[in-house]
Amino acid sequence: MSATLPIYQERSFSEILVEEGLIAASDLGQILGRRDDSTEPIGDLLIRLGVINEKDKARCIGKQIGVPFVDLARRELDPNVVRLIPHRIAQRLHALPIERSDTAVSVAMLNPLDITAIDELQAHMGLAVDPCIAGEEDIREAVFRAFGAYDDLGELVGEAVRGIDPNDIKLDSDAVEPETEVSFHQLKEMSEGAPVVRLVNAIITRAIACRASDIHVEPERHRVRIRFRVDGVLQEAMIMPKDLQYAFLSRIKIIASMDIAERRLPQDGRLTLRTPQGEFDFRLSTFPSLYGENLVIRILDRNAGRIGLRDLGLQADMFACIQSLISLPHGMILTCGPTGSGKTTTLYACINMLNSVERNIMTVEDPVEYQVAGIIQGNVNVKAGITFATGLRTLVRQDPDVILVGEIRDGETARIAVEAALTGHLVLSTIHSNDAASAITRLIDMGVEPFLVSSALVAALAQRLVRVICPRCAARYAPSPLHLETLGCQDLAERDDFDFRRGVGCDHCSRSGYKGRTGVYELLEVTEEIQRLIVARASSRDIRSAALTTNRSLRDDAVMKIRDGITTVEEVVRTTVA
Repeated sequence: MSATLPIYQERSFSEILVEEGLIAASDLGQILGRRDDSTEPIGDLLIRLGVINEKDKARCIGKQIGVPFVDLARRELDPNVVRLIPHRIAQRLHALPIERSDTAVSVAMLNPLDITAIDELQAHMGLAVDPCIAGEEDIREAVFRAFGAYDDLGELVGEAVRGIDPNDIKLDSDAVEPETEVSFHQLKEMSEGAPVVRLVNAIITRAIACRASDIHVEPERHRVRIRFRVDGVLQEAMIMPKDLQYAFLSRIKIIASMDIAERRLPQDGRLTLRTPQGEFDFRLSTFPSLYGENLVIRILDRNAGRIGLRDLGLQADMFACIQSLISLPHGMILTCGPTGSGKTTTLYACINMLNSVERNIMTVEDPVEYQVAGIIQGNVNVKAGITFATGLRTLVRQDPDVILVGEIRDGETARIAVEAALTGHLVLSTIHSNDAASAITRLIDMGVEPFLVSSALVAALAQRLVRVICPRCAARYAPSPLHLETLGCQDLAERDDFDFRRGVGCDHCSRSGYKGRTGVYELLEVTEEIQRLIVARASSRDIRSAALTTNRSLRDDAVMKIRDGITTVEEVVRTTVA
């Protein structure tokens, strides 16, 4: 079986770039005239300068050589098609089957002119190859979605599928969650097969290696999608065949001491694992969805609770101010922001700084996320009658100096926390609000009298997390003028001594261009002027306006991190509000 190569058209790559509207001919001429290395391909040069991206390059090459371009990031992958070749061949040849007919297979390739690779693919699959072109990064990510990060993960999936007896359970991919009961023994037998056990272990290990905070296992009509939340952003990790759904979920439920036979009610579970990377706690939650149980696993690194206040990304002046505030003998300090903005981590950093033999520090949380030696920590247990309110009421009688309340979410908890702050305790807690000023109005909306809020609250710290530019692949680029105008930092674009930078993607950052996160903050200290506004029931907008006359907003703090080369313009626009 012999492969047929596409035929080059007469148009040059540069002409196609201009025809596609990706760059003006005059601008291209200037760039080519100034380049230092005349041997660097035009496409690579323009990608490095941020003029085009990998997809633009692949699409233009496809037009030049006469093969179709495929955007793998927007394409749903069929597990039965992509696994026509093993992971090692897909990775080595930078190729992935995407569509199959009776006689041929469409294959996305980085180099559709590689006749040797095409012949190898045809020999392995026994079908003719219709080459398409795709970007290198898209192929890498698609291979990872199809097979996982490990060379043997795709093989494990195949072994696990072969280990499932089709007579046990046959899922109708066109139907919703089956109504037929599956016996406990069937589920247990399927989940204890060696390939399934190794597959679960490999995915958990991969999530930890990726620094994922959550694993999402999402059953769909024809497949099971697995995603990791890394640095606050969900990334597709792999696609699993539908036949593995019961076995995979049952295995996870078994190790978390959950009921594997119960699929129609939500369940919660937890487990602890020791790995070479450290000791991790896992919180599991299932939800009966249309096509089966949706599972989310929160990964908690026990070492994360040891973070210091200096490691949070605070500017020097704000660090000194917070250090002074948490040294007060009494009062209330709130951290605020949406879920996943690092509020609890900030409180633990404060606790770590305060932790000493002379202080009695106690917490009530839901649940305890990080265990810290030297402090007394307690969990909310609604079944036992321990809520935030009842737990806090008991803590006050335990002679504490510092009290950490996991979250203020109702009026009773808010009132008890305020009373504790007024009676000689330092109370640290979180509250859901968009900015620091809104935390004040939320307390009042919960039924706490304004004069009590003004007397008890000493500060509110709003925060967000922004991703940090990967240091290994950071390169110069030109951000959108609209984004610069939104942030009010057009002056940076006009400076000769300043370059905007972003990560272009590498193995170190899993091709994302970012590695890790840091905080951006907005601190509101309750001054006499703020106290007067609180008592007068002023709006959060008026309180915020008064506070920002002497303090930075979230966006102002984030722009400082752009100036310091820590994060990107796009990341600040994505995570902060004006």
